Amino acid sequence: MKITRESLAPLHDADAAAAAVEKVVQTATQSRLKTTLFLARYASWNGLFGSGVASLAGKIGRSQDLFLEEGMLAPLADRSVLVASYFFDAARDEFDDRDTEHRDTHRCLAQATLTGVVNLAKPDHPELSDEALEQTLRAPFWLDGLRGRVAQGYGEGSADDYAGIFRAIGYHLGSELLADKEFSIIDSSMKAHDADLVKYLTDTEVTIAGQAHRCYQWIGIHSGHGGAAEADHFDWAVSGASLAFQYVPEKLHDALRRQLDAGYKAFAADHDEFFAKVLDA
Repeated sequence: MKITRESLAPLHDADAAAAAVEKVVQTATQSRLKTTLFLARYASWNGLFGSGVASLAGKIGRSQDLFLEEGMLAPLADRSVLVASYFFDAARDEFDDRDTEHRDTHRCLAQATLTGVVNLAKPDHPELSDEALEQTLRAPFWLDGLRGRVAQGYGEGSADDYAGIFRAIGYHLGSELLADKEFSIIDSSMKAHDADLVKYLTDTEVTIAGQAHRCYQWIGIHSGHGGAAEADHFDWAVSGASLAFQYVPEKLHDALRRQLDAGYKAFAADHDEFFAKVLDA
């Protein structure tokens, strides 16, 4: 079963999604307060996917009766952990980015970006003062709902069976492919519409968890114009999904591809909802 960007493309209107992201970022960069709200909500939502893919790797790895190599004795045929390893690669990056010498989690890098934006914007926006910041950045109700769907998308509450696993794989494929595009758009649009902010974040370091982090690194390493971390994660996920099909009876392939596609579309719907609502109250 071949999985490619081209085979996934009909499942979602990528051009419309890209245009929506571009419009949101342009609107957000009209004021530093809006930029702060956008990045805070994006970091809140985005920060759950690392834990999601780690859960997916565990979900696959413990399914020792599902991914079997033909012609091998039963005790030696299990390839579940091998399949899971391709998804764990992305989790490893999320929990300690491979491009830095320190233990830089992507969550800490996102928090460094947000800290830098707040520090620059605070003098002009009382909503970002120390006293008001927690209330200003509190996640709205709709975002709490989307955050809950990330766990479900990655398989929380579903059985460790073929259907549950392949649907979760599809959700992960969607998250990596669309994130690669959206980070690239965020990067290019912020540079086009608020170059001073980007320069400040690029030149500034803040301390998070006892470690100095450059404030623009989170966006830079994920953008296709920089480290392209999401593109790498997508390629690993494609390899893992392809290997999963290799160790599943061929008679099940069509049904499981439908599950994978359903998971991809579920993420695409969540993605579209996020960017439709991200600047709402």
